[in-house]
Amino acid sequence: MSDCPLPFAPPGPADVPWLLECTQRSLGSDCAAANIILLQEKYHTTVAACDGFLFRHYDQNSRLHGYAFPTGEGDVEQAIHRIRKDAIARDRELRFCLLTAQQCDLLQQVCPGEFRFTSDRGDADYLYRRDLLAELPGTPYHAKRNHISRFTRDVPEWSVRPLGSDTTADALHIAEAWLAAEDGNSPALRHELRAITRALELIGPLQLFGLILFAGSKPAGMAIGSLISPQVADVHYEKCTLEFRGAYPLLNREFARALSPDHCTLINREEDLNSPGLRKAKLSYHPELILEKHSALPVTS
Repeated sequence: MSDCPLPFAPPGPADVPWLLECTQRSLGSDCAAANIILLQEKYHTTVAACDGFLFRHYDQNSRLHGYAFPTGEGDVEQAIHRIRKDAIARDRELRFCLLTAQQCDLLQQVCPGEFRFTSDRGDADYLYRRDLLAELPGTPYHAKRNHISRFTRDVPEWSVRPLGSDTTADALHIAEAWLAAEDGNSPALRHELRAITRALELIGPLQLFGLILFAGSKPAGMAIGSLISPQVADVHYEKCTLEFRGAYPLLNREFARALSPDHCTLINREEDLNSPGLRKAKLSYHPELILEKHSALPVTS
């Protein structure tokens, strides 16, 4: 095996086809091609393709730092050893981030005793059954149906339109209104607005889809998503104005209904970042799976 480092480079829209090819079995939002590209600036992400695997490295030096687990089909043990050789060649600490529990076990098998594992509940993804979000059946979703009824009573002439070139201005208007209602000086929120703006510029190349919710003629909410893998959709951005109560659950339901039931079975609504309000909201939709993420640090560090 060559001792040359992996050919890491910043990801761009041209990388989408091979990124999608490598994530055919993935569940995590970190594996979504659109997230890898749109969050590259925030997390200083670089990617490499080798032997059928997607290799990623994050160099934010805070929330995300280290190599991701190799994603794809092939010899996982050889892929991990490639990462080891890359770390040596680049004089990097061999550490991993965004590992699932199964990936932690695989890393332990290949490198027994070399790592200690930590996790942050705020990094866990929430995954839901598409059919349940689309129909909101029974007692568990009674409150959601009530919120939607409130919106539809207040705004009988509501409608949804697909995200596209003719609705990007509406989506951007909603995102800017959301930022204005939040802390407009927050670096994290301003970065999110920049990422949304870029997403709207790259709907086609990033294979994004979504909806705009209208209250009469007013844009009231927007959702932007993509496929992580053939059966799993990811909601990257979901924003509503504060003018209409019940907009979020209605937008959530309509997004789920717009997905093909013949293919997409799960919706990843991403992490809660340890926000108590966001965690409560995500749990209120009764996730099918909470996908925890772990870091692996050398035992000597």
